Amino acid sequence: MKLTKCEQGHFYDGDKYPACPYCNTDLQTETAIVQTSEAPAAQSAAPDGPVAGWLVVLDGPARGRDLRLGVGRSFLGLDAAAAPVTLSPDAPLGARQATVVYDDQADAFTLLPGSSQELCYLAGEAVLEPRPLTGGEELRLGSNTLRFVPFCGGGFRW
Repeated sequence: MKLTKCEQGHFYDGDKYPACPYCNTDLQTETAIVQTSEAPAAQSAAPDGPVAGWLVVLDGPARGRDLRLGVGRSFLGLDAAAAPVTLSPDAPLGARQATVVYDDQADAFTLLPGSSQELCYLAGEAVLEPRPLTGGEELRLGSNTLRFVPFCGGGFRW
């Protein structure tokens, strides 16, 4: 890599670009250091492994649908249509509104705050610290209300 500095003070790879890609944005491609297009929306993904519980959407854009929760961490967010989704583990931090954890050794569920600007609410209160889930609790993500339904617990675990 040939580190080059342009007249504006930007550093760039002179082997990769004939001129500064910061000053000449036409030089930026999908392999460029700086991307000018927006990052793709977070993709929903079912957790790997066996199901540990569900969140059922009571109202909102996805009313009647369920989100599968797995063993370990299940990240929650909203898709482009503002419907709740279970996110893949590599989803951007800004998309994660909450996390539901099933700890199979402790046989317990916990709701954790997300890393998004948007908050998750449990029983009408913002989730700002870990909160236990036992079953039947209602969460709110955006304009959606969801009910937690455990599968594991009460003597059953994978």
